[in-house]
Amino acid sequence: MNELLNFENKKERDDFLIALVVIALFALLFWWLFGQNNKLLPVENLVPAVATVEKTDTDGDGVYDENDKCPELAGTLINDGCPNDVDGDGIYDENDKCPNLAGNAKNEGCPSDTDGDGIYDGKDDCPELAGVVENSGCPADADGDGVYDVNDKCPNRVGTAKNAGCPEIKINEEERALLARAMESVEFNTGSAILKPNSKAILDQITNLMKKYPRYKLEIRGHTDDRGDRDANLKLSQERAESCFNFLTEKGIEARRISFEGFGESKPLYSNDTEIGRGKNRRVEFKLSY
Repeated sequence: MNELLNFENKKERDDFLIALVVIALFALLFWWLFGQNNKLLPVENLVPAVATVEKTDTDGDGVYDENDKCPELAGTLINDGCPNDVDGDGIYDENDKCPNLAGNAKNEGCPSDTDGDGIYDGKDDCPELAGVVENSGCPADADGDGVYDVNDKCPNRVGTAKNAGCPEIKINEEERALLARAMESVEFNTGSAILKPNSKAILDQITNLMKKYPRYKLEIRGHTDDRGDRDANLKLSQERAESCFNFLTEKGIEARRISFEGFGESKPLYSNDTEIGRGKNRRVEFKLSY
């Protein structure tokens, strides 16, 4: 035994004694845990129980109610539990007819379109007048003269608003005087639409004028004074305008270039209280146009 405990130096002896102490301590712990009919406690009993709280997700969209701004409406995590609203107008994409364009509920998610032309007010230069995309929401204006085609008598020719969208008629002063003179010179038999012989000479000059300007059209307007029956006067004025139309077409002017209308006593130039006034109100007007 002495030989076994014969240490070469003090360090070996100390290490040996420390090892014995450690073995003794482990033996004592083993005895305390398993001795005297004690059993090793289950690991789970050594760990304190942690209380669990069950989280709810009413709409089943994967976003718990506590973080869900729309807990009863299935949505997306990116929109805090609410359905997607790409344009941010407050109308969810599934109900938004314009999901990429901010609008309003009245228009089902689309911007306002007051005139209903399919061009939203924000981009419509004429928001209260139905138009076309090509003219920025305003009515079409093919010739770009500022007179919309719907009101333009010459939609393919640049004109002026004063002339209903048509160019100004370009004739010389003598020709203008001819048209003015014709208003007083064309005469008919009393109460009739039959032209007097002296009327034919000036109508021949108007025929020549129409042949000189083949692109122009002619409007013939008949008028009477206020004597007699109003309806009869209207009919007579129409028939007198038509007599002039017939004369010109018989002279070779195309019918498509001439229009005629009667106005009866509705547009007097002078008072019908005098014979002179009534005489000037009985007239046929000739107006060139495109």
